[in-house]
Amino acid sequence: MSAPVVTYMIATRNRVGELEKTLASCFEQEGPAAEVVVVDDASTDGTADMVRSKFPRVDLIRHERNKGSIASRNVILQRARGKYVIGLDDDSRFTEPDGCRRVVERMETEPDLGIISFQVVGPEHPERMTPEGRLVGEWHTASFAACGVAIRRSMLEKTGLLPEYFYHAYEEPDLCLRAWDAGYQVLQWNDVVVYHEFSGLNRNEQRTHRRHARNEACSGVMRAPWPLVVPLVVARLAGQFRYAIKRGWGWREPRVWAEVAVYLPRALRYRRPVSARALKIALAVNRWKVADPEAVWAFGDLPWRVILTKSEEAPTAAAPMSGDAP
Repeated sequence: MSAPVVTYMIATRNRVGELEKTLASCFEQEGPAAEVVVVDDASTDGTADMVRSKFPRVDLIRHERNKGSIASRNVILQRARGKYVIGLDDDSRFTEPDGCRRVVERMETEPDLGIISFQVVGPEHPERMTPEGRLVGEWHTASFAACGVAIRRSMLEKTGLLPEYFYHAYEEPDLCLRAWDAGYQVLQWNDVVVYHEFSGLNRNEQRTHRRHARNEACSGVMRAPWPLVVPLVVARLAGQFRYAIKRGWGWREPRVWAEVAVYLPRALRYRRPVSARALKIALAVNRWKVADPEAVWAFGDLPWRVILTKSEEAPTAAAPMSGDAP
């Protein structure tokens, strides 16, 4: 049997009903040969039995012990045979039957594209539920949502996999930073849409914030050039503290700082810094929208002053990032 062109990557835990709909949608997609790989991360709701009985073509891996979404996705990335990996959550799916085909066609013609992030609609983004409220166009980015993304598998040979000790949260920006450093572009392509059911099962906003803030700081230790580690980590923790205060969780933020201290030895052990140029690009694309695949690299030549102050001296191809960006 020839290797598939696409591997669908789905990590799941205790969302058997949502997963069934997602798997059905994968097999309804048009396009090249695809395999579907699912990691059941120690579910207790009959997930594995449902997959085996209703979707025998799925390559199912079951964890008897909960290892987290990041470790589960790494298992799939190591097992994947497809040239492109399409990541979905167990409760997300393409809204159109040609989504997979269009993504593959674009990545085939643009070999510098390492990651494509899709537009996500659903209960978490109610303003996008109508065509009039959707994001339009495309621009380069420094993150993506794991519920809707395409990854060029060969890129991972240069970037490495996801940091498993994060357990959950912030693995996406960390991978994007390494993608830019490896010479690959990361694109937000809003023409491709996934519906994210955003099930409330296994979701806790404060817990997610704590993990995100902790892992964001650890990523700074792992990836920033040495002179930038302390200012970057301090700035990230301060930004997360401000967010926590707005949400009414400020008094809990010392737990984040304590966890960063506990995780620091691991962050140092897995430290693989990127270039200052790549870090500039990753920060800049969060401040300006740039669609031009050549102009985006000019961000790496900007002075830090311009990037950190969002100066008007940005490249002429850049537009200020507005509030409608994901």
